[in-house]
Amino acid sequence: MKPKTKGSKASVPAKEAARYRLRLFVAGKEPNSQLARENLTRLVAGALKDNCELEIVDVLKDSQTARALNVLVTPALVAESSGTRVTVFGTLADTHKVLAALRLPSSPP
Repeated sequence: MKPKTKGSKASVPAKEAARYRLRLFVAGKEPNSQLARENLTRLVAGALKDNCELEIVDVLKDSQTARALNVLVTPALVAESSGTRVTVFGTLADTHKVLAALRLPSSPP
């Protein structure tokens, strides 16, 4: 899956309604933003597969969306599922912690 950037929106098609709505807030092509994109792509491919809708929001182009969700720091992942919203800050390098925040089981090492 290769999400578009925009403020652009890219969806991962799901067989049924998406269970997770993920919005990754980044600041252009800054190193931490690039790492977060790469780590989220791996996480989605491995743990979420087609069970999510993914949007990459570049706050340099679309700061309004970030302000609306009170995102003041990038990179930040805002995940919504079943009426619950979780925000994870940073490069998303610690897969186990990200999966725990999303209440997903982490696969054995």
